[in-house]
Amino acid sequence: MYRYLAVLWNTHSESATAHAERVVERIGARLPGIACVLNDNGAAIHVQSDNHGYFECRRSNALVVLGKLFHKTFGEGTVPGCVNLDAASADAACSSQGRSIVEQYWGRYVALGFQQETSSWFVLRDPTAEIPCYMTTVGQLTLVFSNMEDCLMLGLRDFSVDWSFLSYSLLFPFRDGLQTGFEEVTAVEAGEAVSIRDGEPVGRHCQWDVVRLARDAPIEDLEEAVSLARSTLLGCIGALASQHRRIQLQLSGGLDSSIILSGLLHAPSAPEVTCVHHYDDGIGADERLFARMAVQGVSDSSGRRCEYIEYRRRPHCALEEIMTFPRTARPAHCSGYLLHRRDVAFDGDTVQFTGVGGDAVFLRFKGNAAAIDYAWRRGIDRSFFRVAFETAQSGDSLFGVLKDAVVHGLLKRPGSINGRWGKPCPWVQVDRAEQDGLQPAWLRHAQAQGHHVSPYKLAHIGRMVFPTSVLDPFEGAGHWHGVSPISAQPLVELFARIPLYLLIADAEDRTIARRAMKGLLPDALLSRKVKSYLDDHSVAVTQGHQQFIRNLLVDGMLARRGYLDSALADAGIQQVSPDHSSQVLGIFGPQINIEAWLRRWSGQHGTQAAAVA
Repeated sequence: MYRYLAVLWNTHSESATAHAERVVERIGARLPGIACVLNDNGAAIHVQSDNHGYFECRRSNALVVLGKLFHKTFGEGTVPGCVNLDAASADAACSSQGRSIVEQYWGRYVALGFQQETSSWFVLRDPTAEIPCYMTTVGQLTLVFSNMEDCLMLGLRDFSVDWSFLSYSLLFPFRDGLQTGFEEVTAVEAGEAVSIRDGEPVGRHCQWDVVRLARDAPIEDLEEAVSLARSTLLGCIGALASQHRRIQLQLSGGLDSSIILSGLLHAPSAPEVTCVHHYDDGIGADERLFARMAVQGVSDSSGRRCEYIEYRRRPHCALEEIMTFPRTARPAHCSGYLLHRRDVAFDGDTVQFTGVGGDAVFLRFKGNAAAIDYAWRRGIDRSFFRVAFETAQSGDSLFGVLKDAVVHGLLKRPGSINGRWGKPCPWVQVDRAEQDGLQPAWLRHAQAQGHHVSPYKLAHIGRMVFPTSVLDPFEGAGHWHGVSPISAQPLVELFARIPLYLLIADAEDRTIARRAMKGLLPDALLSRKVKSYLDDHSVAVTQGHQQFIRNLLVDGMLARRGYLDSALADAGIQQVSPDHSSQVLGIFGPQINIEAWLRRWSGQHGTQAAAVA
């Protein structure tokens, strides 16, 4: 469990100051064990954590860093150490509204600082956005918080549902942005700093120039890219592992989680590692052979051992528990958590590492993007035809690749990039044309600064930044915390700099990651091309909870709002079977999560209820 609440107010207003005093008093009275780490210049910052390896507080002068910071020092055998900012570094961070932190360090953190020159505060969220960061403003008082339940406890205001965000989320559930599920709550975005003066937000500034790095500092040598990937992967995993004595790894037997295992067992801090592997009897879903292979191979290469536990997935998971989860600022991916939940205990010293983000960072998707990106950047030269041939082996025909490269790469004409999640259910009645959404802060900043790369490279960067709710659906309120080393800022920045054609060199997906781990993982794992996606398990869970899902969706709040067609949903849910599984992804993705979120909110009363009409 962890939480933070920062109260910022206008010290020149007697009413705002009195309001802030009441809020601060309420925090202390209603949250036993929470500590006030700063109360000065119109700000009171409160923090609580039972796992200081995951979330802690560091203060230097007028700067408070909540979470963890690491140095950007990578090399063979080098693991970045923790950062405790001195007074000079803290002053530089405050003067730059956190830009110096983003440029010089990395980690999971939210930072708040006071800028003397402008008499204003700023709140900065790190580029991985792994720690929640929300804001709501009442008059001349702004609350910055991690947990929506804590915000409700303070009784600051009523909240009304932002239906435009929910309809957008039905199509794009794995995207973060400014909006939340409420009109009165906004999020601080990945790599963004928000200025707050006299208790009110006055400006937003993206401090992360990831697109500029991709444009100005490309890595075009394959061997250099492989070497940097190896040192950065092992460095990020080792640094994050150094903060924990016990680590549980969700080991699927695929490449990404096996890479994490290798980093953990080679980490100098030598944490106690337990690998938890789930399997089932679906076609291609029993991956015990690969998981065991990973454990044995990494143990041999590292000289260290880890505990290995196998669990058989059960289709009768307690999906109904989704109705008892905490109320969150955004619909969280709670159904996915229940679908793959581990029946193992967590305590204040244990976290779970995952390979989440590997497909996006290392580049696992088909299509003509590599050749298009090459033509966009370098035109049609002698090397282009090699890239086009390799692209055609995993994408379109050679003719189709050449055509797309000329039209969308050389001539830079707009193309259609599939940004939709999964296959849309026919009963979802949301017009995609009206769901453009707000571009993320890093992209708005790049466009404002004139940092141009191909749309396909932008899509790659966009997929690398995972939303918080994928990693922690509880906003810190639970004891389970996920750590995703592959989504760490240094890795995102590194792979943003590697052109797409290198990421699929020799017509192989995730080429750089595979070659970077040579000698650390068994060759059979590094060459593996097929991965289970748990379709059969998801179908079995849907069939086992058919009545619950029908009661939730067929006559639910989304259906009454017109976002779901009740008749089509009823027929579709009853039809789900191993031969008709295409709708399962949509059911377990946005639909169940959003409907359950709405019902948890509508069941409350008074100032803690949301207006859902």
